[in-house]
Amino acid sequence: IGNGVTSIGERAFDDCHEMTSVTIPSSVTIIGEDAFDDCYELRSVTIPDSVTSIKAWAFCNCGVTSIAIPASVTEIQGGAFASCNSLTGIFVASENPAFCSVDGVMFNKKKTEILAFPAGKTGAYTIPGSVTSIGECAFYCCGSLTNVTIPGSVTSIGEYAFNRCTSLTNITIPSSVTSIRGWTFYHCSALMSVKILNSVMSIGYNAFCGCDCLTSA
Repeated sequence: IGNGVTSIGERAFDDCHEMTSVTIPSSVTIIGEDAFDDCYELRSVTIPDSVTSIKAWAFCNCGVTSIAIPASVTEIQGGAFASCNSLTGIFVASENPAFCSVDGVMFNKKKTEILAFPAGKTGAYTIPGSVTSIGECAFYCCGSLTNVTIPGSVTSIGEYAFNRCTSLTNITIPSSVTSIRGWTFYHCSALMSVKILNSVMSIGYNAFCGCDCLTSA
């Protein structure tokens, strides 16, 4: 991308299936929504220190194995790195004022909201006890996630949070949670058991749609 470009527009490189790398100049400040969506072969990308905003689904379904977030980025919208099945780590610069990462998982700076779990991580995961909110699309399409432990500190679970987690077999919603948003567990096709306590007062649209193995709730 040429020097002088300040913004990568919405869907600018959407469906560029054969693109393997891209060089983003230090003049760019915004990476638009769906900018690199479905760039399956995009294995490497460097986000320069000039970027302040990464919009929703910007790198969705890309082939990247790791992402480095510089200190300049203060906005990352939901699903920015969703469905990247080779992605095993999102690493945030320690000087970043808005975000941080722990073992490749991205949180807000205070670690009260989990924002993005890399889809390439496998096995079980325990959400830290400092977390009060699971962000929109936080575990979206994490197909190798087999179990997740939600601590009693969590009060809010965002839309699409566990959407298409196809290896997730059971889940317990803690008593601190009062509502399950729409599409939260959509197409969790291996999900067999969900424990919902009396604290949950509302379940959103299509929250468990496509959970074909679900026999107990």
